[in-house]
Amino acid sequence: MNIETKYLGEVEINEEQIISFPNGLLGFENSKEFILLDVPNNPYFKFLQDIHNSYISFLLINPWDFFKDYDVELNDEELLKIDIESDKDNDMAIYSVVTLAQKFKESTSNLLAPIVINLLAKKGRQFILNDSKYTTKHKLYPEGLGE
Repeated sequence: MNIETKYLGEVEINEEQIISFPNGLLGFENSKEFILLDVPNNPYFKFLQDIHNSYISFLLINPWDFFKDYDVELNDEELLKIDIESDKDNDMAIYSVVTLAQKFKESTSNLLAPIVINLLAKKGRQFILNDSKYTTKHKLYPEGLGE
């Protein structure tokens, strides 16, 4: 099956790769089916692309690639909604949405609302961390890096 993407043009996908987000994403509750796509020549970033709306695409990172001390505590009840059981080894991934800035080194990541994906069940959900020290805008690169 071919889909049109925001950044990569037309891409052929396998329907088995489609990830269902029963509740959509924050602000995009009607977008329920996405696919993870690699950013060419960049192992640190991925696109989360809505398969029905080419203009809806999010740039994601594995937060631990940029924030080594990132600490996520997720409610077991909420994880069960995407078939993740806390007492079992689960094949899951956690991502953070990136907001690109005019100057790339000013780009930020939303650590307050991680996206959790059950890679086996192909289900995802965006969580808002309660009582968290995190915000929606953490700089990817510390001040002075790359200057």
